[in-house]
Amino acid sequence: MSYTGITPDALFLLSRNRHEDSKAFYDAHKAQIKQLVFEPLSQLIEALSDDFARLDPAMQLNPPKMMSRIRRDTRFTKEKHMYRDSVWAMFMRPKDDYPFLWPCFWFEVKPAQGFWSCGVCVYDQTPKFMQFVRERIDKEFFAAANKAIKAGAVLECESYKKDRAPDADKRLKPYLNAKTFMFKYTCEDLSMLESDAVIDHLRQIYKACHPMYAWLQKAAEEYISSI
Repeated sequence: MSYTGITPDALFLLSRNRHEDSKAFYDAHKAQIKQLVFEPLSQLIEALSDDFARLDPAMQLNPPKMMSRIRRDTRFTKEKHMYRDSVWAMFMRPKDDYPFLWPCFWFEVKPAQGFWSCGVCVYDQTPKFMQFVRERIDKEFFAAANKAIKAGAVLECESYKKDRAPDADKRLKPYLNAKTFMFKYTCEDLSMLESDAVIDHLRQIYKACHPMYAWLQKAAEEYISSI
């Protein structure tokens, strides 16, 4: 299946649906949103599926189960907009079969903010698991992090206020002091989404992030076996 592209019309429709925030508007444009947004997103997933299947044969690669929904669950949040203006896909093992602490890749489009992004992280970075990760950071981890960074990804982290590793190598401090972290590539050129050039671009970034996924995967396996 060829990639038909996520066009400016698709991005405008997402933004307008959020602005209208109306079930009547959404119902009237549901078929158009599916055609312009979710069909090309599904095509993008399928184009990358073989790469991810080779990396992790247990990864969920059924597009409907990987893509975000437009309708938000507003029951437990102060932000009460019913509809999102962003969409994403998660490349990870099935949530029903594996703990949320498993690593994942993502791809997200945020037209209102004017960018798309992708990267690698752990889905649910619980304090106990992150402590387990920090205690095992080694040269292999650092090499994997550097490979992702050289491909254009940026370390994004929430850090402890107090330095928890005062004697550590300065290059490792951002990781040793991180409550949570991810490696995120951001692109402000939304026109890239219109052609299949974005798929080749994503493939290069994800390939550079494979070593980090593999390191986090091993850490998850060790953590699960230890509890």
